[in-house]
Amino acid sequence: MKHIHLNWLLLSALLPFSQSFAQSEAGDGIFKPANPPELKPIAQHDTPAYRAMKQFQRGANLGDYLEANRRWRQIEVTAEEFAQMKKEGFDHVRVPIGWHQYAGPGPEFALEPEIFAKVDFVVTNALKNDLAVMINIHHFNALDQNPTNATAEFLAIWRQIGDHYKNFSRQLVFELDNEPHDNATTALMNPIYAQTIAQIRQTNPQRTIVVEPGGWGSIGELKNLVLPPDDNVIVSVHCYDPFYFTHQGATWTSGQTPVTGIIFPGPPAQPLVPDAKLQLKQNQLDWLEKYNTLPAEQNPSSPRAFTGKLKFLRQWSDYYGRPIHLGEFGAYTKGDEQSRANFYAAFRRTAEQEKLGWCIWDWSAGFRYWDKAHNAPMPGMHAALFGKSE
Repeated sequence: MKHIHLNWLLLSALLPFSQSFAQSEAGDGIFKPANPPELKPIAQHDTPAYRAMKQFQRGANLGDYLEANRRWRQIEVTAEEFAQMKKEGFDHVRVPIGWHQYAGPGPEFALEPEIFAKVDFVVTNALKNDLAVMINIHHFNALDQNPTNATAEFLAIWRQIGDHYKNFSRQLVFELDNEPHDNATTALMNPIYAQTIAQIRQTNPQRTIVVEPGGWGSIGELKNLVLPPDDNVIVSVHCYDPFYFTHQGATWTSGQTPVTGIIFPGPPAQPLVPDAKLQLKQNQLDWLEKYNTLPAEQNPSSPRAFTGKLKFLRQWSDYYGRPIHLGEFGAYTKGDEQSRANFYAAFRRTAEQEKLGWCIWDWSAGFRYWDKAHNAPMPGMHAALFGKSE
């Protein structure tokens, strides 16, 4: 839900979901226990998962890197950049990885040494600079389309990852699957997650594991999540609200976000009038009308878009005893620099107020924090993410 390596066609459903979600319990910041009875609350919050979360408070995704299609140009990351991440104030990196691109035929699905060498480079350099590391399986489309058929490969990949990293520092954690969606519903992923966790525990009994609900890791899907009684599991969700602002000008959202010039926070000094050639749909026009006319405290391009959701996360986490990690949030660089800085600052402050760890999308790709051309943060970004909370 962030960059060009997503399936373009599948994203067409995201925006209507995001808008309707604003009226849900999570969007209103009102929590009512709704998970199936199989998810038992963990009363004791001094668990391995909560202790691990202390290392995952301020992170950056290495986007468009190891998850990118092997045939496409990828972002390059040097060893020196990990020292720079630490210097900037980040305490962890999240590493999206397309392991399945390097898997041989079944039933072994043997991973090529090449991918382990690439991931080892990231993991060892991050750990060397006292950065915790979260590695995942990213863009495993076969699992999203047919979870039952792809489970054997999913398990085989994690079996190999677990064996390879079994002796690594516990600062390395495993995130099972990025943004399950389509047929990989939360209900279908629950037993697959349980099976995968049980398998990983054979070689990594004390490794922290991270899981995401379905619906692209959406907050609204938390209500369907069921986890095994394992006290070393963190739950991760993604939040890109307000979507029209964070993805403005993106070419991979199936025409949902063509309007640029949207500021944060709204309203604009002068109404934003979209080009008639864009042929916007009614829901897009309705959002723009609210953006142009509603005051700041009610504007859809304001902290109102995510404040209730992050409050809900804190309440869900407290009740079920499962720490929450905001695995992705960010704004595409088509937005103006000041608005981007305003957005990151507001989101970061809200996350901190709710005691939620966060990880920006991304370090140096399309939503970039770090400007490689100038060897410096993008304007306003350092203060936005590491300034004092209000």
